[in-house]
Amino acid sequence: MIPEVPAFLDLFSPDKLVHLFLFAVLVLLLLRGLRKQFHETISRRFAVAIVLNIGVFLGGMTELLQGTALVTGRQCSVYDFIANVAGCFLGWGFFIIRKRKW
Repeated sequence: MIPEVPAFLDLFSPDKLVHLFLFAVLVLLLLRGLRKQFHETISRRFAVAIVLNIGVFLGGMTELLQGTALVTGRQCSVYDFIANVAGCFLGWGFFIIRKRKW
């Protein structure tokens, strides 16, 4: 039996928008914190790479753990992961826009 593939429009459901928003806020706050904490060090220069890697890793691990027997009542979803990653990059973009105004 072939598993059912969700429709592409599921990517724009309210659940996915929540994933997008939460990961955007996560990345925005992590970037602000790292940039304020480390003044002119190597960590400040690589803050974007560090934070984006953390965000993508957390988004992937969240979805993988939901697919295991450890978490009941939840499912692993590729579209949730896509929304998580898109939220990471949205937060980074918002940080760049706000940084120019600060």
